[in-house]
Order: sequence, then structure tokens, then C-alpha cells
Amino acid sequence: MAEKVQEPVQGAANGRGPDKLLAIGAYGETVAAYRYLVLAEKAPEDDFRREFADMADEEQDHKQRLQKLVADMYPGQDFVLTSEDKELVVTGPRLLEVRDESEFRSAMELVLQTERKTAKFYANHGKFMPDPGVRALFHELAEEGVEHYQRLKNLANRAGVQDVAE
Repeated sequence: MAEKVQEPVQGAANGRGPDKLLAIGAYGETVAAYRYLVLAEKAPEDDFRREFADMADEEQDHKQRLQKLVADMYPGQDFVLTSEDKELVVTGPRLLEVRDESEFRSAMELVLQTERKTAKFYANHGKFMPDPGVRALFHELAEEGVEHYQRLKNLANRAGVQDVAE
């Protein structure tokens, strides 16, 4: 018996169907995992490095889950994400330069803003997902984004970094 393939549905997500929203989420998680790895290597203290490494692992898991859903639910889909798509889940440049304390602080500000943005993306777009499992995953990822933001905010406060979004 052939596996049921869900057709992309255009909804209230600015012309982006669930297939593309999943791909946008996977992109954001990929960037987040990379950024946390950079911060884990460049952080000034051991506990910061451990926290960033843990968060990188969590983001990598999120990326893999989202990519598997795209592959399983929408086989053959191929996306070119626009700058506008990417800006839904990432603040600032994708690649981080962290060579000194000033750049570390700037990177922390970008990551804080991105976690806030990503949590909002999942919360806003999850309700438009036709599949209950994907809806639940987006809800879970929104909650984890808020939790990551709080963890980051605590680290940022210790490092003397202000969240510019506040």
C-alpha cells in the first residue's frame, strides 16, 4: 500500500504551506546548532561551554526531526528559502565571528533575539499545521524556544550582556 502523501496547504502563513514552514524551521534549527557550537568553543567559562554544547545538541535533534517530517510527508519537495523566509527564524548573519569578548557579547545578543524570534515563529505558525502531530511538535518547539531564551538570558546576565529586544 502506498504511503499517504500530504499535499501542501496554503494558509494564513503568508503563502507558505506546512511543507515550507517545516523547511524554514529546519533551517533555523541548523543555524542555531551551528551558532551554539561556535559559542561552546569560544565561551569564556567552562559552564558556558557546557551549556552551549548541550543547546547545540538539542537544536541538532530539532533539525533532524523537522527534516525527517519534510522527507516523510512531502517527498521530493525542494525549497529555496528566501531572505524573508530565513528572517522568520534567524536574526543577523548566519555565521558568527567570535574572536574576543566584544564579539562574544554581540553573538549572545543575536542568539537571544533569534531564540525569541524562533519561539514566536513556532507559536504563530503551529496553529496552521493541518497535521496534529506537526501542530504538537511546533507547540513543543515554541515552548523549548522560550526555555532556551530563559537559559540564554541567565548566561547573558552573567556575561553582562543586555537583551536589546527588551
